[in-house]
Amino acid sequence: MNVRLHRRGFAAGRAFILVVAASVIFAAVYVWLDVNKLHALRAGSNTGSYLQAALNFLRAGTTFDYGDWRPETAQHDQWLMLLLVPFVAVWGEPETVVAVQVAAIALAAPLLYAAARCFGASDGAAAAVSIAYLLSPSVQGFAYGDFVPLVFVPALACVLSIFAYRKQLAGTLVCTQLLTGAKEDVALFLIWFGAAAAVWFDRRAGTAIAILASVNVAAYALAQHFTGASVVHPAYALRDPNVLKQLAFFAEILAPFAFAPLALGARILLAAPLAAELMLAQRWPFPLYQAGAYYTIPLVTLVALSAAYVAARVPRWAAFMPAAAAVMALGFNTTVLHFGRHPFARDPQYGVAAAWARSGEPVVFPCEDQGAWVVASPDVRAKLSGCSPESPLARTRPAWSDAPLNSSAPWTRGPRV
Repeated sequence: MNVRLHRRGFAAGRAFILVVAASVIFAAVYVWLDVNKLHALRAGSNTGSYLQAALNFLRAGTTFDYGDWRPETAQHDQWLMLLLVPFVAVWGEPETVVAVQVAAIALAAPLLYAAARCFGASDGAAAAVSIAYLLSPSVQGFAYGDFVPLVFVPALACVLSIFAYRKQLAGTLVCTQLLTGAKEDVALFLIWFGAAAAVWFDRRAGTAIAILASVNVAAYALAQHFTGASVVHPAYALRDPNVLKQLAFFAEILAPFAFAPLALGARILLAAPLAAELMLAQRWPFPLYQAGAYYTIPLVTLVALSAAYVAARVPRWAAFMPAAAAVMALGFNTTVLHFGRHPFARDPQYGVAAAWARSGEPVVFPCEDQGAWVVASPDVRAKLSGCSPESPLARTRPAWSDAPLNSSAPWTRGPRV
């Protein structure tokens, strides 16, 4: 009997070690790829915006977003970005932001394993769900995209699920409070799921989640009112002109998990608010429902946790997940890890952008040169000008070629020596 228990413990240990090893490999690969993209001057502005917000908090005690010339609270309720501050205090470079972003996404895999085990999944099933998460095109897209505080949602949501499932109120409330700082819509989702949990699972914990999230939403609304700020968001209407494309998106995020969440039946309707936020947006320059887009992080996180729950109830689903996820990763990956793509060459103007980062001098970058601005963003006097939801996100360059930025803006002449 003792030998059998020892063997089970050894097998469980190997499964968890496999997940941790996969997470480490994932993190190493995507930190390298993100730094490669940074050096190719193809990073998006968010990475530089949050770096400057963290640097300014260290120096002035405020998160004024120098890159966009307005307070962060004017855009979203994202105080969770302060988790960047201790890391930026050690090394205030965009590479630091990239490393924190990728580490946060990778950390969710062992936490998802723990959540699956908490739900009752076997070691193998829990490992399969976690590996499928890492191979998912969406998750790899989150790691390859720009930094936003939403990257902390998968890890925090896994921990919240464990505390809530075990009916541990203190941990549940701490995780709920942290999640409300990821973005104001996450707080709204927590109200929804808290109310559902109060009705069908645990009245005390569910009610506490809903009340705490409501308090945060009300506090942010008051802050907006008294500061005259407003959230940046698309308009919404009950009109959905792209149903077929949206169905393809759902297939893309469900396929890595072998469509396991569909086994929940009518309970999948609990995801309706998360889907509606993505599907019913109007008059926005790009669709929100794109695999790998950070807007989809809450929904993909819910899909992963649902798959973990199904794997605990119907273990055979888990057997198909790694293979399904591998096929999706090879054929539908939104990042450079896709057939026919390769890492970028270092941009010839990278050195000039890096010189601005060390200069401490004021300089303005046009919005189409935001990749260079991100490199220069350790200099908080470096500004990004002319950006809006309708503005171009980058100079027109083929997505997977080594076409240089080739900017002729004044910043290209470099700082004064």
